[in-house]
Amino acid sequence: MLLGIIILVLVILAYLGFKDEIINVLSVVALFAGVGALLFGLIFDNAGLGAIVGGGVAVALGVKVVTDAMHIGTTVGRTLWFFYVIVSLPFYLLNQLQILLSRPWRPFTRYNTLPGKVKRVLEPALEVLGVLLEIVITPLRTVNAAYYNILVHGICSLYDFFLEVIRPSGKSEGAGNTGRWFLMLPFRFAKYILGHWVLALAEGVLWTAIDIFIPAYTMYHGTDLTAGQSITGSKQRNETLRRELGWNSGCFTASQSSWGGIGVYFASRRAVAYSYALDSYRLSDDNPVIIVCRVSPGRILSYGLAPWRIYRAAGQNGHPPTLNSYAERHQYTTGEWWNDRGRYWEYCLFDWKNLYNAPWRIRPVYLYNCRTGMIQHVRGGMVHWTVLKNG
Repeated sequence: MLLGIIILVLVILAYLGFKDEIINVLSVVALFAGVGALLFGLIFDNAGLGAIVGGGVAVALGVKVVTDAMHIGTTVGRTLWFFYVIVSLPFYLLNQLQILLSRPWRPFTRYNTLPGKVKRVLEPALEVLGVLLEIVITPLRTVNAAYYNILVHGICSLYDFFLEVIRPSGKSEGAGNTGRWFLMLPFRFAKYILGHWVLALAEGVLWTAIDIFIPAYTMYHGTDLTAGQSITGSKQRNETLRRELGWNSGCFTASQSSWGGIGVYFASRRAVAYSYALDSYRLSDDNPVIIVCRVSPGRILSYGLAPWRIYRAAGQNGHPPTLNSYAERHQYTTGEWWNDRGRYWEYCLFDWKNLYNAPWRIRPVYLYNCRTGMIQHVRGGMVHWTVLKNG
C-alpha cells in the first residue's frame, strides 16, 4: 500500500515537472502505435501487435530520455515526412497525369500566336473536348480524390486534432493549467476526435463523391506561416489567431498581382509553390510554407486562346481589371497561363467579388513547413470544407 502511494506521488511529481516533455513523447509513441496498428490490422489482421511494434519503433527511433523529447519529436516528424514523400510520389505523378490528360493541348497554347478567327472556333471546340476528357479519365480522378480527400486529409486532420487533445491551444480547455488539463481531457477527446475529426473524414468522403462530377486537382500555394495558419485554421478553435487576426478565417485573400489577374494563385507543381514560399519579398515572416489544396477550378480561361488584348493584359506589366472583367463577363472562374520567365504553368482563381476563395472551392489538405521539413501543425485544427469561414 505504502509503495503504491509513493509510486503515485512520484508519477504526479514527474508529470508536474516534465509535463510538456512527457506529452511530446506520448504523442510520438501514440502516433507510431496507431500507424502500426493500422498497417498490421490491414495486412496481418493483428492490430494489437502492430501497436506494440509501432510503439517500439518510436522508442528505438528516439525516445532516449524525456528531457530530449522535443528534439526526438522533430526527428520522428522528419522521418515520417520522408516516408510520406516516398509513398505519395506515385499519387503526385497520378495527379500530374490527371492535369495533363484533362487539357493535353496545353503545351501548344503557351503563347497567343493563332489568328483570331481560328481561336474563336478552336476555343469552344476544345472546351467541349475537355468535358469529354474529364468523363473519360473519371477513374483516375476518383483515385486521386480518394487518396487526397480521405487518406491524406484524414491523417493530417487526425494529427492536428490529436495534438489538440494532448496539447490544447486554448486556456479554457486546459492550456497552461494542470488541473484543468485533466478535467477537460474527456471534453477535448469528444470535441476534437469524436466531433471534428469524424466530420473531417465525412467531408473527405463527401468531396470524393463530388469530385467525380466536379473535376478537382491537387494544387500548391506558397506563402508564409502567418498567412498559412490564418488561411487553413479556424479562429473559433484557435484563441491566438482570433485575438491577433479577428474572426475572418479559412479564406484565401485575393492577390492584386498584375501577372494573371486579381485572385488566388496556385501551381500544379510543388517546386513552383516552393519558390514562391522562399520569396522573402512577398512574405511577412521567415517561415515559408506550402498549402496543399484540392482545387475545383471551374471553367478555365486559357490566355493562349483568349483574344489578343486579354493575353496582353497578363504579365508583369499587364492590367488585372481587364482580365477579371473579361472572366466575369464570360463566366470563367480560373485563368491558366504560361509563366515564360519561370517556365511553368500558373492558375489564378478570379476573385473580383471575393466569391471564389471559400473553403468549398479551395480545400486545404495540409500545411507543409519548408523550414522544418515537416507537416505543420495547425493549432485548433484546419477549417472544415463544408462550413462557413469560421468553422
